[in-house]
Amino acid sequence: MMHELINDRFGELVTDLKYMLSFRTDASLYKPTESDPFGRPMTDALNAFLKRAESYGFTTKNLDNYVGYVDTSTDKSLPLYGIMCHLDVVPAGDESLWHYPPFGGIESGGRLYGRGSFDDKGPAVASLHAMRAIRDTQPLKCRFRLIVGLDEETGAFRCIKRYKKTEEIPLNSFSPDGAFPLINAEKGILRLTVRKNFGNVVRLPVGIKTVRGGIRTNIVPGKAVATVEGVHLPEKNGNGFEFREGEIVASGLSTHVKHPWEGKNAILVLLQFLAGLNVPSGLGQYIKALHELFRLEYDGRSLGIACEDSVSGMLTCTLSVIEADEQACVLKMDIRHPVTCNGDDIVLKLQQVFSQLGASVTLDSRNNPLYVPEEDPFVQLLLGAYTAVTGQEGKPISTGGGTYCRDMPNSVSFGILFPGEESVAHCADEYVSLASLRTAAHIYAEVFDRINRMR
Repeated sequence: MMHELINDRFGELVTDLKYMLSFRTDASLYKPTESDPFGRPMTDALNAFLKRAESYGFTTKNLDNYVGYVDTSTDKSLPLYGIMCHLDVVPAGDESLWHYPPFGGIESGGRLYGRGSFDDKGPAVASLHAMRAIRDTQPLKCRFRLIVGLDEETGAFRCIKRYKKTEEIPLNSFSPDGAFPLINAEKGILRLTVRKNFGNVVRLPVGIKTVRGGIRTNIVPGKAVATVEGVHLPEKNGNGFEFREGEIVASGLSTHVKHPWEGKNAILVLLQFLAGLNVPSGLGQYIKALHELFRLEYDGRSLGIACEDSVSGMLTCTLSVIEADEQACVLKMDIRHPVTCNGDDIVLKLQQVFSQLGASVTLDSRNNPLYVPEEDPFVQLLLGAYTAVTGQEGKPISTGGGTYCRDMPNSVSFGILFPGEESVAHCADEYVSLASLRTAAHIYAEVFDRINRMR
């Protein structure tokens, strides 16, 4: 009956997701205030989600517009289990690269397109409807709480930190913000700024004047632009470059920094081209040095920070943003390191490397790695639910992505990407497969059923 309800109500699930996709929940667009810590439009989206949950008979709570939650019951004598999702999204980027409006919620070819459809509004709505199905088909011997935040993509997780200040910590939680069968290891995350000042330089008639690329630290940049003066450029476009009068545009392929090999970093492509110009100016020589350090790599090898382990794989290093002119150059880097590697050692190594170039390195934020053994009973319960619905045996995997699980005890990431599917998080034309969304809702309902029967 529980699974039948999910199928019968799937049209409502899709309608709810289309509605949530209409909210432009990119917090970088809005000015924070005391009452709206991520901006008023972000608060509106959170309240809209909570109101939709209330229309289904759930109890909800908004915690100072940082985070909200949806409960199946208010009986605190029942044990509590959590599901953690987020409604904030990364920027849509260059919207001309989208074939569907990023905040339109357009359904086409068995897919629902929109920023956040996959990461993480789709999983949030699927989880809500899975909770609805279990609540409507059997007496509950425990509580399920869907926690929805507004500050996941920044990596700061201020929403979860606010939740933990005053609210009950679930016995176990999962976050449908990763991949199936289950993620039990999340790499450590380091976000850094590298700054180089060129001082009082003599302006030369020949040189690289500006270099710009990237929009967010956790996105592999798909476009980078340089302006030059007195430099001969090719007359024909090609090989990922457009040449205009005094301007070079390099195109790549944007993707999430947790799997940079699936994209093409336009900044690195542009650095390689600019280094080949051999421009003598201060910025030109620094660009050449940067190319030597980054190459067309994503493992940090030329920086001397490459490492790996058997639990979570290799380190990834992404040069995500560059803002440079003849006075200064600022870089933003994202590093995802294996769970057994020491993040402090990596930062120290980078400080040593860039100090030789007269540049400083600042650690902007860090997220410590997460690892839960495969033998953990909650891990086994989740894997069992996955197998029961899909018929496929599952083994835990690792990720370079970061989820709320790092900040919530006894938590792992569980879905929504299925084996063999392409990861479209943070990409243009982000979408969620409607068939996968339906299957995920079934899996989450199966989890709730197994937890409930276990009690």
